[in-house]
Amino acid sequence: ITIENAKGSKRSGVDKGGKPWSVSLPAHYGYIKGSVGADKDHVDVYLGPHLKSSRVFVIDQRDAEIGKFDEHKCFIGFASAAQARTCYLKAFSDGKGKARLGAMHEADIDGFKTWLADGDITKPLGNKAA
Repeated sequence: ITIENAKGSKRSGVDKGGKPWSVSLPAHYGYIKGSVGADKDHVDVYLGPHLKSSRVFVIDQRDAEIGKFDEHKCFIGFASAAQARTCYLKAFSDGKGKARLGAMHEADIDGFKTWLADGDITKPLGNKAA
């Protein structure tokens, strides 16, 4: 895992319409080395405060404008689905976090590693909610 932005740091950019955005990250944010997700970049990951947790939560993120799946957001080090969901929603400053929130899936570390190695990480996991 590579951390690009530490918890509390600012992440910023420009949206599709040219409007600048900025958000203070609610958790460490980065990516999983060696993975290639649906957006053709590494699979994104948030690291929470419970690093000994054996649970991983994966969100099938949707495009906020059209509602179609666009990539996964993975949450490692979170004690519950509710904690991961809260972190996810805080990671957006445009008020569209709920529009992006697709199905959430829970796995143990081994199942998560198997999915990364052998699963189709370019497609949503499905409609099972954690």
